[in-house]
Amino acid sequence: MYQVYCDGLPLLDLQQDEEFVLIDPEIALKDNDSGQFNFKISPKHPHYDSIKKLKSEIMVLLDGAEIFCGRITEEGSDFYKNKKFIAKGELDFLTDSVQRPAEYHNLTVRGFLTTLIEVHNAQVEENKHFQVGQVTVTDSNDSLYRYTNYENTLECIKEKLLKKLGGHIIIRKVEGVKYIDYLADFPNTNEQVIEFGKNLLDFSTNTDATDIATAVIPLGGKLETSTIQALDERLTIKSVNDGSDFIYSQEAVDNYGWIYRTVIFDDVNVPRNLLRKGRDYLTNVQYENMILKLSAVDLHKVDVEIERIKLLDRIRVKSSPHALDRYFPVTELKLKLMKPESDSVTLGSEGQDTTFTSSSIGTNKDVMERINAVPSERLILQEAIDNATALITAATHGHVVTTAEEQLIMDTDDVETAQKVWRWNLNGLGYSNTGYNGQYTTAITMDGQIVGERIVGGSVSADKLDVNYRSSVEKKITDAQAEAESASNGYTDNSLKSYWTAVETQTIITNTADSVLLSAQQDAVAYTDEQLQNYSTSAQIKVTTDAIEAEVNKKFNTSEWSTKIRASATDIQFAWNNISKYIQFKDAAIKIFDSAVESSQKLRCVMDDAGHQFYRDGYHVGNIGTNQWADNNTHKGLVFDLDYQGKYMGFLQKASASASTYTTMMCFSRANSIYSEYGMHLGCDFYGHNYTLHDVYLSGVNVNYSGTNYKGYTGTIPIVTKCEISENSSGGISWSVSKSNLRVSNGLIVGYWS
Repeated sequence: MYQVYCDGLPLLDLQQDEEFVLIDPEIALKDNDSGQFNFKISPKHPHYDSIKKLKSEIMVLLDGAEIFCGRITEEGSDFYKNKKFIAKGELDFLTDSVQRPAEYHNLTVRGFLTTLIEVHNAQVEENKHFQVGQVTVTDSNDSLYRYTNYENTLECIKEKLLKKLGGHIIIRKVEGVKYIDYLADFPNTNEQVIEFGKNLLDFSTNTDATDIATAVIPLGGKLETSTIQALDERLTIKSVNDGSDFIYSQEAVDNYGWIYRTVIFDDVNVPRNLLRKGRDYLTNVQYENMILKLSAVDLHKVDVEIERIKLLDRIRVKSSPHALDRYFPVTELKLKLMKPESDSVTLGSEGQDTTFTSSSIGTNKDVMERINAVPSERLILQEAIDNATALITAATHGHVVTTAEEQLIMDTDDVETAQKVWRWNLNGLGYSNTGYNGQYTTAITMDGQIVGERIVGGSVSADKLDVNYRSSVEKKITDAQAEAESASNGYTDNSLKSYWTAVETQTIITNTADSVLLSAQQDAVAYTDEQLQNYSTSAQIKVTTDAIEAEVNKKFNTSEWSTKIRASATDIQFAWNNISKYIQFKDAAIKIFDSAVESSQKLRCVMDDAGHQFYRDGYHVGNIGTNQWADNNTHKGLVFDLDYQGKYMGFLQKASASASTYTTMMCFSRANSIYSEYGMHLGCDFYGHNYTLHDVYLSGVNVNYSGTNYKGYTGTIPIVTKCEISENSSGGISWSVSKSNLRVSNGLIVGYWS
């Protein structure tokens, strides 16, 4: 019996009063959707005016159990003044909050969902609050990298979680608290069966009849020999199926005729297992992508002891005429409260194959974004504890079956139909979500093995992590050595007799209080001719609280190679081979040091936005860069700056290929440094090419004439500056002269005097 309440007031409750009736009430529920409740209310209804848009809480019950709860989002009326209402489910509350621009990384799936819900809760009233419950959807790295940018919270969940990772969002209420569960699998296996001829009235499907097989030829793994040499022969079921290599459904053949299909199971090598898988395919697997739209009677409405059909239940559908017998998920429900015979159920989903383990396909686009995103150990552990607590305490279904050999906890009471199975026997404890005879992907077995996708704990001893691997490798090395020695010594012409080799490989994970070290090493342990006895190669990554170091080394006899990278919050350092020096990216500059030992290393050069600076023996000697003129900063140029501690600046050349030193062509020197005199010094000829030399003082000038160097004259040269001639009394002439002297230095006239 249905009941509908608005803020606690009855809208539909024929047990109380015939006035409490609604017109055409209908609920539509869908996977990962808010759901919707449509109804009309007559003006004669006692609570006609009590329904408030966006304020009133509308609740629908079936036999006292809530099947819908939400708020009025749309309101209208018809010609007869009947009010028409549309209510959206509580998931719609998430459209009331906005996720402002933010960048999230280093978050697990649960962590990201929790962050979104916390942002939502901070913006809305308390009655719209949610808490994160069970989260079983995982990301391949469990480290999400996501952005938000003014979307509403429901949009974010659909686009950044459901669309990329798959799964199902469900609201679950416990003692008035609304929990949001994010589940990878369907949460419940319904005990009710929808069966043709009983409660299955009609159905339509998205699968064409030509896609259905009525007879199946199952083929297993390839055989080592083949009766037809050119073809690969496979295992068949003839030996366990009365000599026939196919199985069929007689009722399906009667309906559709003989339609054969070949199905290959590469990993099956036992005929009886192949027969079982073939039968499963015929009645079950071939319908995996089928979507059924059913008209079916929910037997719960006939007998309340029968479990009612709920959204996301896995429910068994049997139809002999269609050779159909398998579980489908309920992905959509349409319930007509006043006409239950018109209810419809949608089973299956086109996207259901992406909501389980293959959901990781959608995450491939994010791989590059998450390469460096690693969540903290404490966060992983705490969220694992929270999630385990939520999963275990929320379990309200299950069947415990005890046999003489083992104890089972299953989602049905039959090992043939159960999908979720915990199985505990003398050999171990395991969980399968593919049935009793399926794969147990979570297990603890008697041989000491723990199987699972992840191990989450406060600490794991590193020596225990690698002991099995190393022991196995050492055993294989011992076996390989004997085989290699025998093979090499037995070579027909003995040309390879002394060249067999053996190596030992070791991998280690070491945990300390403040670091984790991962390393792998391979060493030569035996060479019959001992020519390569010093061969080894190793690599390691060390993660500390403030840095990450990666190192790779190789040794080959007397030759050694090594590369190293160290990254901290403030710098990155590179080094390669023993001759290389540290290079650091630090303080917005590239710095190169002369040593790999921090305590003694000295800076050699720095490249930053000001130029290239050079150091020697710990002293800054100068730089090449761009400066500006002190008196006018609009003048800019390229300069070679010599610091006070630098003694000289030179332009040099290597005179020949065999020269071991460089020859100075031009050099500026401080006094008593490379040269005794302070100034520019030439080490080669200087050519002016007929250009003028201005404002120059010359000293010690010599002249080259016809290939011979001459020193210029230094002294005085007398010259006549005045000569007077006159006639004397005796008829002769007389004269007088005035003289001056030119002063010459190194061939240049530097002055004169009278």
